Amino acid sequence: MWYKEILNDSDVVVSSRVRYARNISNYKFVNLLNEKEFNDIIELIEKSINKNKYKLLNMKNIDEVTQNSLKEEYLISKEFVGNDNGAIITNEDNSLVCMVNEEDHLRMQAFCSGLNIDECYNKLKEFNDELERKINFSKSEKYGYLTACPTNAGSGMRVSLMLHLPALKESGMLSQVLEQVNNIGFSVRGIYGENSGSIGNMYQISNRKTLGLTDKEIIDNLKIVVTSIIEAERKARNILKENISFKDSVYRALGILKNARLITVNEAMGLLSNVRLGISTNIISEVTLDKIQSLMIEIQKNTLKLLIKEDFDSKEENIFRADYIRKELV
Repeated sequence: MWYKEILNDSDVVVSSRVRYARNISNYKFVNLLNEKEFNDIIELIEKSINKNKYKLLNMKNIDEVTQNSLKEEYLISKEFVGNDNGAIITNEDNSLVCMVNEEDHLRMQAFCSGLNIDECYNKLKEFNDELERKINFSKSEKYGYLTACPTNAGSGMRVSLMLHLPALKESGMLSQVLEQVNNIGFSVRGIYGENSGSIGNMYQISNRKTLGLTDKEIIDNLKIVVTSIIEAERKARNILKENISFKDSVYRALGILKNARLITVNEAMGLLSNVRLGISTNIISEVTLDKIQSLMIEIQKNTLKLLIKEDFDSKEENIFRADYIRKELV
């Protein structure tokens, strides 16, 4: 999977995502469609994609556990789970996922590990251009692409970076940094996007403005902002790594993960965050960054069910999670 790779600045930037919102001309926005129109859109898009590179799956044919796992992997939005009028388009490694009939007719997304906005953008642009040669998207000469939510109009593009910022949090500087980011026109969200909280010191930073900006301007602006955040986080890490209490917390976190028999997802994410920071500051070397990065996805409830090929109830969940982590960290 794309998220298991360790690439540019992966110690701080976990992943990059670029998203386009698009709607098809001569169709109403999603909130006004009837069942036939939902199906017509899915059929039109299925006929238009390159089936040698992409596949389309109807959401009603995807079981609940798999849908929630896709949400846990950040591949679909939490609002899209249970949408029987929707579909998803994916490539072979799920580094490109398009939600059909979410808030807009098309929510195209490309994902990369680390700070790789340009690679994501090129992948997304290729998919978008292939479709746009066959489908007319709703567009205004004055406003650009038309979207269900006015805040997405214009380029229709959102660039999001998932950042791991534990040292800024520990140093007490995080609130100030995130407030500055908000004040200059960027959004800060939790791990699952809007109205979600941070888990494991993970935060999403994305552009807020799309109208009147080119794709290049949006990307360049976000690169400037994230570069300053990376520098601030690394400075905080350099100070923190000399602290014996911090070193102790890293080794304690690893010890608990290797020995726990019961563990909740929130506790595990917090401990994995400490270990991830310990690896990034060269305090520990017995575990790799890609292993921790994978575990942060794999221990989520529904993804875990798919991996171990076993269902479990809420009482058993913490047992299975602890077992899985111990085996992975041997």
